[in-house]
Amino acid sequence: MTRRQLQLLGLAALSTLVIAILLRDVVEQFLIRPAAYFFWLLGVLYRFIPQPIVWLLLVLAMLYLTLGNFAGKFEWPRWRKQKISLARGPLEELAAQIDRKNDGIYFKWQIARTLGDMAMDAQELRQHTRRKLEMDGPLASPNVRRYLDSALNSSFSDYPLSGGIPLPRRFQPLPPTPFDIELGPVIDYLESQMENDDDLRRP
Repeated sequence: MTRRQLQLLGLAALSTLVIAILLRDVVEQFLIRPAAYFFWLLGVLYRFIPQPIVWLLLVLAMLYLTLGNFAGKFEWPRWRKQKISLARGPLEELAAQIDRKNDGIYFKWQIARTLGDMAMDAQELRQHTRRKLEMDGPLASPNVRRYLDSALNSSFSDYPLSGGIPLPRRFQPLPPTPFDIELGPVIDYLESQMENDDDLRRP
């Protein structure tokens, strides 16, 4: 702990002690006396009820808890509901990522990484190599080059949030990143590469 935190902790403890001293009558009247009366009443009821009935209730409670524990672990074959989890395809996964792109740099980088892998796959079909992404063509603008290169050669942790006074996210001045551009030009470039791949597959 820092010195300031220790000072605040000591001040809070002192304030609590002062309040407890000033309100001791209130605490005694509304907490201590009702609690003492409640436990006294439990003792009276315990002495009033015959001991065989008390033991019978305890045995029934233990039996109920034991059977409930075993019943929770046992699965009836005909009553068990099958949970079917549908696997999402790559397009659905990309659409889900795009829906969350405004939630932070991680989701923007995740979208860029997915598009960068698609660009690598297209290049591998053409050149049979994945060593380095080589972008060409009229649609490979500087922003698109920087976007895909940063997606493949950096991590979201390389773009931390700005420090300073903690404020709500909408008031924080976020530093610019290569992933802040519109996705349209990037997708247009990928489509052009896919069309080139289709041309290569034709006889």
